[in-house]
Amino acid sequence: MKWLATRWLKALGWTPIHTPPPSPHGIIIAYPHTSNWDFFYSVLWKFSVGFELRWVAKSSLFFFPLGIFMRMLGAIGVSRQGGQNNVTALSHAMLKHTKCWLAIAPEGTRSHRPYIKSGFYHIARAAAVPIGIGFIDYEKKEVGIRYYRMVKDNFAEELTQLAEDYAAIKPYDASKVCDLKMRVTSDTIISDDIISD
Repeated sequence: MKWLATRWLKALGWTPIHTPPPSPHGIIIAYPHTSNWDFFYSVLWKFSVGFELRWVAKSSLFFFPLGIFMRMLGAIGVSRQGGQNNVTALSHAMLKHTKCWLAIAPEGTRSHRPYIKSGFYHIARAAAVPIGIGFIDYEKKEVGIRYYRMVKDNFAEELTQLAEDYAAIKPYDASKVCDLKMRVTSDTIISDDIISD
């Protein structure tokens, strides 16, 4: 699989960027997420560099035989009705593995909206793990992880830092990039803060 994924990326003109993780557990930020192609290139990168990457999906999708394929790709099923419990559940699920880096798209959608969701931040804080700045640059045709760091002391500071982290990244569709801002009404954690549409 590694050989095939590497050859496929090369044939498409893409370069996988691999920065070894600083610890066995953490969160990979998948931003911006504006196209289904993001998942395609992420999976090729995962197998090309041998990164043990997992991702979150709606538990309703884990029916036979699709569930087998999704688990093979690293999916973890979570209910949308879990709310705050999803943060605790995912923290525990991540830490129970010898190695586990969980990819989360903080936008939660491929369409534009004026804020991002905070689930990734709360999971990283609850589990006391670093985050990796994952990216897919469609201009440079590079996919991978830029670097790792701990999240900031509050979500507002984290959003400011994320804006710097991703300032130079060119997404598939810039018009669909969600703003790196808090939700206007509240920053309450709900299950949709973790699961992408």
